[in-house]
Amino acid sequence: MRLVLFGTGMTANKLMKYSLRKENQIIAVVDNDSQKWGGKCGTYVIESPEVLKEKTYDKVLVAVINGWMDVYDQLRGMGIPKSRIEVAVGWSRVDYYDDPLDEIFVMPKKPFVPFEKKPVTSLGHCGGETGKAHARREREGFFDKYCRGEGLDIGCGNDPVVPGCSGWDLINGDAQYLDGAEDASFDFVYSSHCIEHMDDVRVAIKNWFRVVRPGGYLIIYGPDRDLYEKRRQLPSRFNPHHKHMFLLGKAEPPDTLDIIEELKQALIGKDYDIEYIKRCSDGWEKGVPEVQSKGEYSFEIVVRKR
Repeated sequence: MRLVLFGTGMTANKLMKYSLRKENQIIAVVDNDSQKWGGKCGTYVIESPEVLKEKTYDKVLVAVINGWMDVYDQLRGMGIPKSRIEVAVGWSRVDYYDDPLDEIFVMPKKPFVPFEKKPVTSLGHCGGETGKAHARREREGFFDKYCRGEGLDIGCGNDPVVPGCSGWDLINGDAQYLDGAEDASFDFVYSSHCIEHMDDVRVAIKNWFRVVRPGGYLIIYGPDRDLYEKRRQLPSRFNPHHKHMFLLGKAEPPDTLDIIEELKQALIGKDYDIEYIKRCSDGWEKGVPEVQSKGEYSFEIVVRKR
């Protein structure tokens, strides 16, 4: 397969570290930044996307995350069919998980790191979604009410909701199942902007609730479609990894789920109380369609396990 790589940033450089499968070859690397033209990305000379009109290739591999949809629309505008565009959606997880990129590159898989209860090394709130909500939560007394005792932050990286939390991340395995985390082992379980990445939302909620102790809390914070997406169907303009969109109290198939209904269906037969479900838009500014909004653009759910 003859490939053109579109993009020369972090994603492209990571992909360049892998060997191509013997039946594949990169015939060109292109970028929209004219200042990069003539420079190098690995061993390849960076060219203008205009060369796509001249070259013969099977697929364009889009190695862009921020602005990926603009590139996708650009390629479609050049007459390139969807079937010949591959977006490197899973680039951040290919070291541990199977991915369509495995058909292009030789990507050896690392074993998962067994989960352990231990505090996450925090780098402070670094502009992520949890950090955006911190000031509001301080005002509301959120941390004193819901984040006491032993906590688990699912998908936190180095930005836990409170210091001292254990963390579950890509290297620990599928967050949908939390294999290795014992039942009723945490006083609170928190997840920020992770639920939209789960294949099966109900399975994820069921297992996240499973590891909460009686009297403890499950806290789910995720993107509200109408605040975050600026569109009504997948793919997400701002994160191609998203597998679902969410609204409160309303589903719009095929892509938008009612997160309230998903919660109720996941917890059928379980004893719980819903402390609250709300939309969070502190500091939200819509801005232009192509640019992500400022401030919070999320829903927040707190469930108490009886």
